[in-house]
Amino acid sequence: MTSSSYKIPHSSKGFLPCYAGFKSFAPPVATLRVACYVSQTFLQRFAVLPFFPSETEDLMALDVFTPQGCFGSSFTRFRIGNAYARPLPPNPHSVSPETALQDREYPYLVAGDCNIHNTATDPSRLLSAKEESEFAPYFGRATDLGFTLLNTPGIHTRFPFTGTHRPSAIDLAFANPRIFPAFRSWDASVLSSTGPDHAPILISLRPPSPHNDKPRPRWQEADWPGLTDRLKNWQMPPPPDAPSPNQLDQWFSSALSALTTVIENDTPRSRPSPRSKAWWTPLITTLRKEFAKATLRANKLRTPYSYATARQAKLGYFKAIKRAKATYWADFLAKTSPNNIWTAKQLVAPTKTPRFPSLPDASDPVAINNALLNHFFPPKDPLPSRRRLTKNPSASPLTKEEIRFALSKSSPSSAPGPDGIPYSVWKEVNLINPSIIVDLLSPLVAFGYHPPSLKNANGVVLD
Repeated sequence: MTSSSYKIPHSSKGFLPCYAGFKSFAPPVATLRVACYVSQTFLQRFAVLPFFPSETEDLMALDVFTPQGCFGSSFTRFRIGNAYARPLPPNPHSVSPETALQDREYPYLVAGDCNIHNTATDPSRLLSAKEESEFAPYFGRATDLGFTLLNTPGIHTRFPFTGTHRPSAIDLAFANPRIFPAFRSWDASVLSSTGPDHAPILISLRPPSPHNDKPRPRWQEADWPGLTDRLKNWQMPPPPDAPSPNQLDQWFSSALSALTTVIENDTPRSRPSPRSKAWWTPLITTLRKEFAKATLRANKLRTPYSYATARQAKLGYFKAIKRAKATYWADFLAKTSPNNIWTAKQLVAPTKTPRFPSLPDASDPVAINNALLNHFFPPKDPLPSRRRLTKNPSASPLTKEEIRFALSKSSPSSAPGPDGIPYSVWKEVNLINPSIIVDLLSPLVAFGYHPPSLKNANGVVLD
């Protein structure tokens, strides 16, 4: 799906040029400034209806109907808008913020030549008072409705053919909160020029990937008072008398799983989010809303008092963010201990270029990890299978004191193994009922058997 948002030079009396495999849509006017081309293959799969608002001839949209949902959501339609907001006295532009940025209950993305200079897309540009007053209504309304600017800051989209004007970034794209999760990339460098002084822009949308960070137990918040009675009365199931290796594996896995399940059920889980900000506060949310309202009011009234109020609201909003970040960092440093001082050092140290050793036939971290494991821990010939396990009469029985001593030498903050349970949990379990770990491991010592579930480990190549 492609769109054009400038005066189309090759149109004649409202007719657009034709391209093989595409169908064109454009407003029914003599002078075309916006148009959309849609692949015939796309049209065979989805119903597409054009939308032409009555407020202006310089904006059009395509409504795409998707009965099975779109972009991994349950919405049965989404809208793509195309705007050309040309200067049109006495109004600032031919497409107003209210027309371009519509409050819709379905996914909506609007893009085009907005003819407004701004510091969000062009941070190095010094704006005049007139330019600031022109872009403020658009960005203020976008903030109010939750739209997100998709442009990459600092990437110019217009390169004038004359030497009297500098490159600029006036081609903007906004996505509402319902379509933004599907946004993947905005790129002004991959498509070939089509002739005008505007760079063609590729916007990629696809269903959002599932969040990789799964909820994890917050072990430091486990309900140990509630677990105490159950752990004190915990009875380990008796092991088989003369088991085969598979039978002992099943007994050990079942006994360990029953124990860890009880502990995990009384442990709250985290709810990770890729966009969460630990320092954000409800006050900042309120200040952001007040800042947006004050900006809109100033752009409407244009009085010295309204401008001063908007300026104060802006200062208060950004000062609150700065103060919240500083407070959160100070609180983190105040709680720093020898266990997490390395984390604090990593946060303030400059980022280093990742360095991995160069190994033959290993070009990525996974291959390097496997090569190192095979080098330092070469595979051994499998031991002869054991049909039945018998107890070793000379094996010393495992004692509670040995378990306590081994756990005392283990760091509570050490990275857990594949099961995700740290030593701090096992220390707490052993403190409540020392017999649990002894009864779980004693059969393994007596039969001289190491179960496969305890032979797995997490391998990490450290930089």
